[in-house]
Amino acid sequence: MSPKSAWVGLTVLSIAVFGAITIEVAPIGLLPDIMTAFGVNKATAGLLVSMYAGLIAVSSVPLTRLTRRVARKPLLLITLAIFSTSNLWAAVADSFEMLVAARTLGGLAHSLFFAVVIGYAARIAPVGQTGRAIALVATGTSIGIVLGLPAGTALGELIGWRATFASLGILVGLCGVMAMILLPPVSHDAEAGKQFVPGGGRLIIVAGLAGLCFLGYYTLYTYVSPMLLDAGLAKPWLSGALVAFGIAGFIGIRLVAPHLDRHPFAFMVFVPATLVALQAGIAIAYPALWPLLIVVFLWTGAFGPVNSTYQNMLVRVGKDNPEMAGAWINSMCNLGIGAGGAIGGVLVMGSGYAGASLTGAGIIAIALAIAVLGRRALTRA
Repeated sequence: MSPKSAWVGLTVLSIAVFGAITIEVAPIGLLPDIMTAFGVNKATAGLLVSMYAGLIAVSSVPLTRLTRRVARKPLLLITLAIFSTSNLWAAVADSFEMLVAARTLGGLAHSLFFAVVIGYAARIAPVGQTGRAIALVATGTSIGIVLGLPAGTALGELIGWRATFASLGILVGLCGVMAMILLPPVSHDAEAGKQFVPGGGRLIIVAGLAGLCFLGYYTLYTYVSPMLLDAGLAKPWLSGALVAFGIAGFIGIRLVAPHLDRHPFAFMVFVPATLVALQAGIAIAYPALWPLLIVVFLWTGAFGPVNSTYQNMLVRVGKDNPEMAGAWINSMCNLGIGAGGAIGGVLVMGSGYAGASLTGAGIIAIALAIAVLGRRALTRA
């Protein structure tokens, strides 16, 4: 495979990841209209988001194991087709239960999709550029986070929530067509896919460290919007601030990506150390608005490379079965997101944003300490 074909394929994967992330986050902005349409309360409507993340956490590993004998390109195309179908189904749902069923189908596709994508990126990456390849695919995540929620909300206001789901279904369907035409096929070892934990304890350590970073970060980030509003940010400026934070994450990825292959372990120290310092800085800056905005911008920028950093090490540790390695990190990170939101909610109501910030920083500091103490084992990868 020529380097040019590889980078074209990686770009296609990045676009597909953008579509998948948009599908995950866009419904958050549609919940008010969905509540009105089906007469459900906020907690019930929130199942469309919380159930989705929980499903990913528990099904990524078993689904990846079950599909180990399926060729990678057809499997990727199947997940994109299911994504598209689930969103088109959601668009015509005539009850809330049917809408939940459609999202459940999409969540199962998501569980498998990201495991396959991580393995695919590792397999088609030019020699010696695995880190850059994974970082390119990860830009789809950042752009999805930047644009997914505001775009979904804007579309919902403009054309309605049903048409928004339909549009997302069409978007992912087009991604599938692009992948079918432009993505090179890859070979894989189905027998290696029998391993539940390729790389053994080292893989669990790396995936767990990624989960800890997500846990600590989302302990506060889940509540970044009310925190900024409480600090005096005018509500009309909130969407712009969130977009700016997403752009910061994208910049962080682009700054780190060229160096990941040369220093894979160093960034497992540098990235969480930076997050710890900046998240502690948020506790100091709050509630002064402008210092807070500056520190949060830097903090979200530092979080941008987290996925790339740990995925890069993970596919090295679990190189015999990068899809299963991807499944483990997908599961751990979604556990971190869900648990972070739950822990942060309790802390915000009790010790406030400063308490949530410092607790989250402490959790990330644990990930940093484990990485430093486990350096000898991790660098063998």
